[in-house]
Amino acid sequence: MRKEDQILNVKYSSLQFGYWIDYLIISSFGSVLLLGRGFKPTEIGYVTTVGAILTIILQTALSSLADSSPRLTVKRVLIALLTGSAAVTAIMYAIPNAYAVSFICMFTALSLVNTLSPFLVSFCLKYNAAGHALNFGIARSIGSLGYSLCGFVIGSFTEAFGTEACLPTFSAVSVLLLILTCFMRDPEKTAANKRAAVAGEKTSSSSLIRFFIKYPKYDLFLVSVMLLFFMQMLTNTYMIYFVEYFGGGKAQMGLLLSVCAFAEVPAIALGTTFMKRFKKEAMLRISSLGGLLKFSLMLIIPNVSWLIAIQLLHFFYSGLYMVASVYYANSLVDQADSVKAQGILAVGCTGIAGTVANLLGGFMLEHTSIRNILIMGAAISLISAVMMFIATKKPRIHRQLR
Repeated sequence: MRKEDQILNVKYSSLQFGYWIDYLIISSFGSVLLLGRGFKPTEIGYVTTVGAILTIILQTALSSLADSSPRLTVKRVLIALLTGSAAVTAIMYAIPNAYAVSFICMFTALSLVNTLSPFLVSFCLKYNAAGHALNFGIARSIGSLGYSLCGFVIGSFTEAFGTEACLPTFSAVSVLLLILTCFMRDPEKTAANKRAAVAGEKTSSSSLIRFFIKYPKYDLFLVSVMLLFFMQMLTNTYMIYFVEYFGGGKAQMGLLLSVCAFAEVPAIALGTTFMKRFKKEAMLRISSLGGLLKFSLMLIIPNVSWLIAIQLLHFFYSGLYMVASVYYANSLVDQADSVKAQGILAVGCTGIAGTVANLLGGFMLEHTSIRNILIMGAAISLISAVMMFIATKKPRIHRQLR
């Protein structure tokens, strides 16, 4: 590997590392912070729902523009999103006692962080398209390692210094990521991409409606993914309630998140290696079975220790998915629609599925039992597994008549 690409891999891995620290803080401990500011479960659901809706708007609009506009590059989108993330959390920390400020800043931070994810993926794909040897699997595993280390520390950190301390930590990490991104070369302005454009290797980008008509297999895959991570979105937002249901607290919640992320690391790191021996479709099917097993076991486990232990299933559940889904989604669409494909996939998970999960989760927590929520989660996971098998099935080749 060229020295330039070695340095680039370190930089991109650092972006993933920092991003997933910020993601854990805002997605998993955001609800704990809002509880400390007097928000009820239903109100937290409203915050996360508005954040999910804004995510849908941002991801859809920005991914379409990034595919079609030569001026709005993925790097520029990342810079804008990181700047906004650092700013809104700083404002939220500076004004702690205003309900409206907490509401607005939290849903804005959630939407900006969720919108960042597919653009980080596209950033890697753009570098690869420009001729750089960037290893997404290794970089993404470094991100999970950051998530894991942060989860291990943040639970004890918040118990010692209070949940409010998460906000300046988030802002500081965002600023560091912003500086790093500014000093990275824009892959869409390299000579390799210019040569590809001249050679006519890039087709025109599809409109949003045309995209869904053009790629029916992608559509089915998208729905299966939305169902696959529906329960994960719900438990991430209201994690503290599930941990307390099994007899734990904030420290156990941090440990759980750490184990979950740590389990993903080897699967993600070896993801591209696995794809040399196993098909992407097979990895995605195993992922769906991992999710089904996890949420089914949550119906019968006795305590929080078991809840932490079953997070090891994330090796199969989210670990294999993280790498296989990127390349599978990319294989279903034209190069000109690649950013849109990653953006819509993220919209499905964090936007649409997240919106429904947050609304339904907040309502159910106030009107029914945790066990009923778990039963619903197991049923949805079963449906998602069936759909994933259908979505990744090869089309039949008709036999020739003898």
